[in-house]
Amino acid sequence: MSSSLPPFGVKVDHPRSCDLIVQGIPGCRLRSRITASRMTVVNKDAPDGEQVIPPDQSRHLGILPEIPGMELHVNPGKQTYKIIDPLHNNEKILNRLKRGLEQDERPVRGTKYNGLPPQEGTLDQHRMKTLCREMVQWLEVGFVVMAKGPKPSLEDVGELPGKYLLNPGATIPNSQPRFEEDMEAYELAVNQVR
Repeated sequence: MSSSLPPFGVKVDHPRSCDLIVQGIPGCRLRSRITASRMTVVNKDAPDGEQVIPPDQSRHLGILPEIPGMELHVNPGKQTYKIIDPLHNNEKILNRLKRGLEQDERPVRGTKYNGLPPQEGTLDQHRMKTLCREMVQWLEVGFVVMAKGPKPSLEDVGELPGKYLLNPGATIPNSQPRFEEDMEAYELAVNQVR
């Protein structure tokens, strides 16, 4: 199967260092780049609205080194994805992380740190199209940055084969239609029953 959308990858770089839940891959959670200097909130008491690091975060996150975000790469033509954790087997960052955690006052669980090993998978055309749209939407709101390949657009994703899934993150059976395009007819049918 060929695709006009070339392979591309994104790196999670959420402005508040939050994890991302990937709807297109059920059960998938990606860690953002973590840096204490970004964990800011607006100080409502300050006249100029200065940004500050909340005390509970600065006390603990300030001692950690910058932790790179996880990456999600897709190949729409082959309908494959790969998840990469830059921490995996990266002794330099892992040793800095361990030293930072040892300086913390809180008890540290475990003595061996490592990132997740690479994960790969194949998706059907509908799930791949839905996942690619999700990734483009993350780019638009600044939750991720490009890691590899050309930056895709929603129009590029719309040209992929398949349909958009209505609830790609569902892990249990439900009565919803499978595709977004069927939702209007479903709502009409439900409303007629009433």
